[in-house]
Amino acid sequence: MIGTIVKFKELSITCLIFAALAPAFAAGQQNKGGPSTDELLKSIGLTKPAFARAPDFNLRDGGGGMASLSGNRGNLILLNFWATWCGPCREEMPSMEQLSRSFGGQGFTILAVNQRESATQVERFMKTNGLNFRAPLDTDGRVSNSYRVYGIPVSYLIDTNGQAIGMKSGSRDWAAREVVDVFRKLISESSSTGAAGGSMDLEPVTSLPKTLRAKGNGVLVHGQQDALSEVIGKLDRGDDLIPLGKVSGAGEFWYMVKTRAALLGG
Repeated sequence: MIGTIVKFKELSITCLIFAALAPAFAAGQQNKGGPSTDELLKSIGLTKPAFARAPDFNLRDGGGGMASLSGNRGNLILLNFWATWCGPCREEMPSMEQLSRSFGGQGFTILAVNQRESATQVERFMKTNGLNFRAPLDTDGRVSNSYRVYGIPVSYLIDTNGQAIGMKSGSRDWAAREVVDVFRKLISESSSTGAAGGSMDLEPVTSLPKTLRAKGNGVLVHGQQDALSEVIGKLDRGDDLIPLGKVSGAGEFWYMVKTRAALLGG
């Protein structure tokens, strides 16, 4: 069986399958020489957090959607804690919006966790100030407690594997040139590792039919096992692709599926 990753695009006949690169391969792709990640973050005023693994959460935002760390696995995440009544929070928000517009959709996400305010109040503030990043609502303070937030604003930088790698207490100009340069480098290094940067933890299945069936002459399967090789297979007509679970990686959702002949990690 070939270990592969399957991505379905609009349930079309064509399935593109990409390999889950081994951690050793990803490690080999990291930048050799030059400043380390810790040194880069220190240069823009971020310190090492007191914990390594960033606590996950699942919060509703002002628009009624759900936001979580695991749902953004594979992205570099700026996790900010704030409130509308906080002056320093309001001051740094425009620069956060600029940072989001610079790198949004390129493997970078901002989650601005609001502290104990109503959805109406938060949505009004976001719209009035032209802020388009996600603002989950920590209505009972549970998430801020898990991050040991004792004053706001405070921001954490979470890497593609869910590790807390940087922390800033107080406001920051996130659109400053030196900050943008560091984030560009971090995002570039994260994306260069491909799917290896994402988590392979199974999550509940969402938004796929119970069964996807190959039609016509079947489905051509393109699988890349590593950076230098590619294999091509074919699912026969009538083969069933059954979602078993969801993982997140490279900023997208992928699925575990099986056919009559094999189990594929997708």
